[in-house]
Amino acid sequence: MNKLYLISRYVKYLLLAKTRHGVHSPFVYAFIDDILNDKMEYSDYTIIEKEVQRLKKNRNILEIVDFGAGKNSEKYRTYFKRVSEIASISGIMRKHGRLLYRLIRHFQPATLLEMGTSLGISAMYQAKGNPSAQFTSVDGCASLAMIARNTLDNVGCMNVELKTGPFRTILPSLLDNMNKTLDYAFIDGDHTYDGTLLYFELLKKHLNKNSILIFHDIYWSKEMAKAWNEVKKDTEVTVTIDLFFMGIVFFRKELSKQDFILRF
Repeated sequence: MNKLYLISRYVKYLLLAKTRHGVHSPFVYAFIDDILNDKMEYSDYTIIEKEVQRLKKNRNILEIVDFGAGKNSEKYRTYFKRVSEIASISGIMRKHGRLLYRLIRHFQPATLLEMGTSLGISAMYQAKGNPSAQFTSVDGCASLAMIARNTLDNVGCMNVELKTGPFRTILPSLLDNMNKTLDYAFIDGDHTYDGTLLYFELLKKHLNKNSILIFHDIYWSKEMAKAWNEVKKDTEVTVTIDLFFMGIVFFRKELSKQDFILRF
């Protein structure tokens, strides 16, 4: 991640981002009111964030296998890191986790996919948003998946199935074996141009008109920004919402094709 690039993009985002008063789409206006600006302190937040604090105090050291930077499923790197450090630095921000919770609580997708489980922090927010959903979360690292399973069990997220392995290896068969279309996917791993577009093309084949895709870290690098622009231009995409740290994609045919940059 290039910090100078990220800062420059954030300044540009602040200059372009609109509030609800600058939005003329009824769908996006309602999205802002009902989801972005929802200030309710849901009881699930307390349950999840108590577990996050427990992870931030966990001093155990894990061996991490990281496929995220690889160009194919054969390449990876390993390193050692404390659970507390991963939870504090790499875990999803509370603000963004709560947004995922509200988004799922509002739209109630029945089939969910997460690419990038890590310690299970973002999975908790998403799973609590719709406890009856069929939810699969994938990560390349078995040691992280072990912690994530314990994390999810601690807060009662029994509807989450964890899969371990490189995305490029697991995703095609996982999608082909689904007995339903995919209502929602959160893509938070392999921050490369090629990888992001590959997963987008694979996911598209299994979506329905109400499906939602969320790409995390869309300005993590110039590659990710380029991939995000390609996603926005896709002819099957109707509405995109750029919140800087994540991009949200809708495929609803009743909506006019528009790209929104919203302040969050």
